[in-house]
Amino acid sequence: MAAFLLNIIIILLVMKVLFKYMYPKPPANFLPKEGDDTSIRKCSYCGHTLATYRGILEKQGESEYFFCNDEHKKAFEQENH
Repeated sequence: MAAFLLNIIIILLVMKVLFKYMYPKPPANFLPKEGDDTSIRKCSYCGHTLATYRGILEKQGESEYFFCNDEHKKAFEQENH
């Protein structure tokens, strides 16, 4: 019985170490900072939902456009101009 418990403890420790390296914490700049807008918006190009601080918010006149990344922004501008 002691050998079984020892094996379980060893397996749990090894798994904890492996998971720590397999799934590291994201860099601090991926997390919202104080004052960031965390409201959810939809990309004007693909419709993907994303927090405002993670994307690109463009204001053109009275309309607002939100994009996931620069590629979506460029593709949207090419389609609409």
